[in-house]
Amino acid sequence: MKFNFKDFDFKSLTAGQVVLAAGLAMLAMALLGMLALAFYFFMMSRELPSTEELKNFKYKRPTMIYDRNGKQIAELGEERRYPVGMEKIPDNLQNAVVAVEDARFYEHGGVDMMGIMRAFVTNIRAGRVVEGGSTLTQQLVKILYLTPEKKLKRKVKEQILAYKIDKALSKKEILLMYLNQVYFGRGSYGVQAAAMNYFGKDVSELTLGECAMIAGIPKAPGIYAPHLSLDKSIKRRNHVLYRMAEVGYITEAQYKEAAREVPVIVDKIQPKNLLAGYFVDYVKKYLTEVEKIEDLDNSGMAIYTTLDLDMQTKAEEAVKENLLELSEQTGYYGPVAKFLSENGTMSEQLKMDKSYLAELDFEKALVTKVTSSVAYVTTLSEEAELKIEDCRWARPAEGKTGRLNSFSEILSENDIVYVRMKGGKYRLVQDPPIEGALLSIAPQDGAIYAMVGGFDYRKSMFNRAYQAKRQAGSLQKPIVYSAALESGMNMMSQVLDAPIEKQLNEEGEVWRPKNSSGDYFGNTTLKDALTHSRNLVTIKLAEQVGIGRIIELARKFGIEGEMNRELAVSIGSNSVTLQEMVYAYSVFPNMGVRYKPYFITKLVYPDGKPEKEFPPSEPVPVIKESTAQIITDTLVNAVDHGTARRALAIPRVVGGKTGTANDSKDTWFVGYMSDLVSGTWVGFDDFKPLPRGASGSNAALPQWVRYTGKVYPKFGRKMFPVAKDVSYFRVDAETKQITDGYSDEFSFEPYDRPMSITE
Repeated sequence: MKFNFKDFDFKSLTAGQVVLAAGLAMLAMALLGMLALAFYFFMMSRELPSTEELKNFKYKRPTMIYDRNGKQIAELGEERRYPVGMEKIPDNLQNAVVAVEDARFYEHGGVDMMGIMRAFVTNIRAGRVVEGGSTLTQQLVKILYLTPEKKLKRKVKEQILAYKIDKALSKKEILLMYLNQVYFGRGSYGVQAAAMNYFGKDVSELTLGECAMIAGIPKAPGIYAPHLSLDKSIKRRNHVLYRMAEVGYITEAQYKEAAREVPVIVDKIQPKNLLAGYFVDYVKKYLTEVEKIEDLDNSGMAIYTTLDLDMQTKAEEAVKENLLELSEQTGYYGPVAKFLSENGTMSEQLKMDKSYLAELDFEKALVTKVTSSVAYVTTLSEEAELKIEDCRWARPAEGKTGRLNSFSEILSENDIVYVRMKGGKYRLVQDPPIEGALLSIAPQDGAIYAMVGGFDYRKSMFNRAYQAKRQAGSLQKPIVYSAALESGMNMMSQVLDAPIEKQLNEEGEVWRPKNSSGDYFGNTTLKDALTHSRNLVTIKLAEQVGIGRIIELARKFGIEGEMNRELAVSIGSNSVTLQEMVYAYSVFPNMGVRYKPYFITKLVYPDGKPEKEFPPSEPVPVIKESTAQIITDTLVNAVDHGTARRALAIPRVVGGKTGTANDSKDTWFVGYMSDLVSGTWVGFDDFKPLPRGASGSNAALPQWVRYTGKVYPKFGRKMFPVAKDVSYFRVDAETKQITDGYSDEFSFEPYDRPMSITE
């Protein structure tokens, strides 16, 4: 029989039956609601970390990079955090945080219903939100896993996860996670970073007052951080101390004594990543691209490198000093800006916005009046005069040569310029338009001591020490002469220095290379040709040896770029990097072998994983020991008598070679002692020619001298090694032949095998 609601007589139901039916309906609805709520909580739980993940939580911690002596070079990472164990954190700091943030922390189960009700009543009475109901555990959840958005779904997740954490971890474990994770302002994550950044001490050394001050910061770091407002921070500290006394963690006497403490706040904190920026990027690139380390900056690893921080500092100084000096040879590139009232006050417009220049004592100045011989300027601190005799270098960079004759050529009223105090008076200066690089290594294992990729990393992150591909010029010539020695020639072999004409194509284009001096020198020994960097002899020598053999040997030296099978390659028409050339030259003091770049010694992991060692590469044989020694002998001669004479400023036996590309677009010098090889490059990024007359000897070599002059004492007086197959013979200065007879002028020259006089 089919039931029909229309036929049912509801009036026949008794009151008890109605109540029972209503109760059953409400119970069914409640059960359905509970099931729906349980399903909702279940679905929310699936989006949250598992208990196992909570137990194995890993902090984001900075990766530290150290030099060869254990000095810190850089601290990477988004957050400055140094996790510590509970044994290092003073009880006063633990208690201060609990007292001010969650007094019932040890009693509730992650969510404090009593606290929520108390906060609700307090806020109703106040008519505004003056107290929160979140526990420490809930705060930890928000920090670790959730977004700050205020939505019901996020609040539900927060409470579920708070309960979950409270069941999975002990109270001390939860508190420790909080103390190592929470943000304390000034870039400080966790109590150890806060102790260091505010008080300059380890967290274990904090006083009661300092503990209370740190504990009071997380509520509002932008308000209570002591470096921002010490008065507000002290007031907040005293509130924390009051709560500690109220809860019973300290006595009233302790409270009063700590409230009288006068905090001493660290004035400045060490920037995280200021030292050796180019080298740090070099290390990071290798570890991410080759070692495939993910999230390197926040890995917590300790990376130990071959860098010598003292040498690195001196290298950076040398590059800056050299480029500042050379920038005066380029002419003046004009004012920094024009003063305009709509751009702000004078103080705002004269504020230094380039920290790397401010560190060099550069200041901005407003030009108030210009005459032919004096420019009147105003800095942030005083009025001053620029005298024409101190600024003769500042001719307009474009289109003019000579010296500055009148300030009106370059300046006008309301210009903003850079000035610098020197010798008690201001001089006009500029951010150097020219760039440079320096690389310094140990030839015996390829270890990098210093790497400078430009004037300043903050100005340009492009690393010219290994990324810039520039024309090699004469710097590549020792490879040609090495090939000649390897083929059986010796440095007393002679080649005619005379004009060369080579037809380049069917259209009749002719190549007529010249020596840099424009002169010809007739029969010339290989030694003299390399010493004085003679182009024509080098080209003819390459033709004799074979350009294919020279390119093959260049590859062994580590030159990787494109090299056309043309004679121009012998005088450096191809592009190379400074790193390639420095490691190529390391072959000579290292008796014919080359090591690959070596810059990381070991990685130490934060989680107990065995550290990873990085040994130097296996040596790559390049040339014979005898060839290496003979080339070194010649390059020492180049320093003593040739194009590299400025290197004589170093009181050690030094070999080296300058290089100058076409139109002086690139200038080079690589010089070496027995256990140090360093190379420098100077040029414009856009391949413009350097000022007229610029060369490797007067642009790049002074940079090398500035650096090496400061670091050579580290390396003692070790002499170059001697090859067992090299013999020295008396050679007549006129005939260039070996002789055992009388000769007014002679020299002892090295040969790569025992030779008879007739040879």
